[in-house]
Amino acid sequence: FDPRADQVPLSERPEIDRWILSNLQALVEAANREFADFNVAEVCRAAAAFIDDLSNWYIRRNRRRFWRSRNAGDRDKQAAYQTLHTVLVELSKLLAPIVPFLAERMYRNLVSSWNASAPQSVHLCDYPQLDRSQLDPDLNQRMATAQLVVKLGHNLREGANLRVRQPLAELRYAAADAAQRAAVESLADVIREELNVKQLTACDNLDDLVHYAYKPNLKTLGSKYGKLLGALREKLPLLDPHVLAPLRRGETVTVTIDGNEVILLPDDVLIGTEQAAEWVVADERGIQIALSTRLTPDLKREGMARDFVRQVQQLRKDQNLEIEDRIRISYQSNDPELAMAIAEWNDYIRSETLAESLEVSSSLANKAKPVTVGVGKAWIAIAKA
Repeated sequence: FDPRADQVPLSERPEIDRWILSNLQALVEAANREFADFNVAEVCRAAAAFIDDLSNWYIRRNRRRFWRSRNAGDRDKQAAYQTLHTVLVELSKLLAPIVPFLAERMYRNLVSSWNASAPQSVHLCDYPQLDRSQLDPDLNQRMATAQLVVKLGHNLREGANLRVRQPLAELRYAAADAAQRAAVESLADVIREELNVKQLTACDNLDDLVHYAYKPNLKTLGSKYGKLLGALREKLPLLDPHVLAPLRRGETVTVTIDGNEVILLPDDVLIGTEQAAEWVVADERGIQIALSTRLTPDLKREGMARDFVRQVQQLRKDQNLEIEDRIRISYQSNDPELAMAIAEWNDYIRSETLAESLEVSSSLANKAKPVTVGVGKAWIAIAKA
């Protein structure tokens, strides 16, 4: 990467580049505002949230762009490096008052090491100011919505003991407002890839997959509506679920019980769920999702292939191979389902691992690494081609 190269115009960069730069401007705005109020804790909180987005969303989602073979004409790869470089330089300036030595080391590596005309210390730079031309609140909100769906999906996978490498057939979603629905639709490919699902389906509601039961929390309601507790216990569960639905979003609901107006806070109502078989459901901030847990034989074999790739990549790492090194793979297994999965996904496995060959061997047990692939066992050995 040469930071002196001509910059790829912002309008020509992918949406995810524009998003992280817009998010950076939101952080610049917050840092200037909160420092002016001597609220250093809020600057730290906002910076930590931004760094999490940078590391666990932007960099992770762009690994293939960073890792592609060198090509002077690859403007997409150049845009990724330029975006990351800009973000890290500005971040070093933003954090200089908080972590002065780390910020200084970052800045000297990123700027002073090649640009003799730039200030030689981050502490001699002007503090970053908001550039509204790069700030896109709508884009930030759309990505935040997609991240929420992904977070809910990962939580459901974890609760159902379904690792992310195991593909799933479908995710259904319903949104409380049109903007949320449009955000999910516009970033459907990102969500599918992050959650490893084959299909994303928009629904008006998920009533056919989940039923919510609402019961009064007598501990909190007793002090406020003691005389009505009997009526609340009897009649609240019979109210229209759509009337009580805002409680799931952390909102307050007002209902009438025996002619009395009752204000219900989220803590005043205990919410239970009954889910359809082979589905798990979650909702937060007006977004409701349902994830299919049914695993067909095809999905199981694809999950095995992804597991196999992960084990090979770990072997590459253990042997200190370079990213571009090509390899030969040998394996041994007594699991017929695994053998079928490797045969079916042979091209995918070789492409992901840069393998020139993928062959079965009958005598690997003593010189190969024993691994778990899906629920099966195998021995894998790799050699540099």
